[in-house]
Amino acid sequence: MTGRLTARASGPKAEHKEAGAKVSADVETKRRILVVEDDEDMRENLRRILTLAGYQVHLARDGAEAITVLQIQPFHLVLTDLLMPRMGGLELLGEIRRLGPSLPVVFLTAFGKQAAFAKAMDLGAAGFVTKPFRADSLLEVIREVLTDPEGE
Repeated sequence: MTGRLTARASGPKAEHKEAGAKVSADVETKRRILVVEDDEDMRENLRRILTLAGYQVHLARDGAEAITVLQIQPFHLVLTDLLMPRMGGLELLGEIRRLGPSLPVVFLTAFGKQAAFAKAMDLGAAGFVTKPFRADSLLEVIREVLTDPEGE
């Protein structure tokens, strides 16, 4: 399962047109994704990619803000950075498991964070996307996690 849920791609930030058309509307319709990312440019880029793909997207700047949002609104998936101020991705995953054990969490991380990858998988992460990434690679991982019966 780890191999098929790990995306790694090269190149600069994904362009908007890559995010678009190859998306099956029946999978993404009304799926809510919480994006947790401390870098404003990356957060907005993720919002654009996911919105163009048909997802409803809510943004949080860090894990602490994400926990507040998760206590108010339901989501189908959390897409989070690994390293953030106040509350990082691993601590966020632990809190999510306490609040809603079945909510899938996909991590965004820089290449070479093998120890963090192993720890996150032990805590129940649904997948990883390595930065930098291509929009189609990100969307493929998200679609697989959302259609995986164990991920819901």
